[in-house]
Amino acid sequence: MNIGFVVAMESEYVPFLSKLGKFVDSEVLAGIEFCKYELYDRTIFLAKCGIGEIASSAATALLIGRFGCRYIVNFGLVGSLDGASCGAIAVVRDVVHYDCDITAFGHLAGAPADIENPYVPADQKMVRSLERFALPVLRLASGDKFIADPVLSNKIKTDFSANICDMEGAGIALTCARAHVPFTMIKLVSDGANDNATEDFVLAKERTFGRAFDIVLTVIREA
Repeated sequence: MNIGFVVAMESEYVPFLSKLGKFVDSEVLAGIEFCKYELYDRTIFLAKCGIGEIASSAATALLIGRFGCRYIVNFGLVGSLDGASCGAIAVVRDVVHYDCDITAFGHLAGAPADIENPYVPADQKMVRSLERFALPVLRLASGDKFIADPVLSNKIKTDFSANICDMEGAGIALTCARAHVPFTMIKLVSDGANDNATEDFVLAKERTFGRAFDIVLTVIREA
């Protein structure tokens, strides 16, 4: 099986490179580097997409359409909207694109024109399988903004009952939903989406992700 592994920043993928198995080759498409690895009985395509929804959507579309990936895995740092401590690892239950607003045309907030439900579910079978790690299962709110404003953080939490936030999840989730490809997201809380968010984020990038790597590798093995 071909599995796509989407990461945004160098600090999120470099620690994985020694764990992804045998490196085969790499190529750059649309400004995104894709690296091919062989691990277990899987072929893994690592997409170093860069920050933001457009970048993550483009990477995911290429993983599915160009490289034939039938499962997408995402790992990355997130901000907490409800007090989760920095360094906590979470499994994403579903994703909402909080930036999307076509309510003037009768759609629900967060829902694009072609998808009725604004909350795009991750692979629930995998979510249940990961229960053995006793991780929190959370709703991810995603949009093209680094949240460092407590007022905005509270609004997103209130409007969408979200627990964590990032800048790539919606691009991945919506692309997967349209292609009918399952996805799993493992997130590491890096900041509190508040006045200290920038400082906390910088510190989190310097940490060893430790247990998170093992969980991501478990997803790749079981996908």
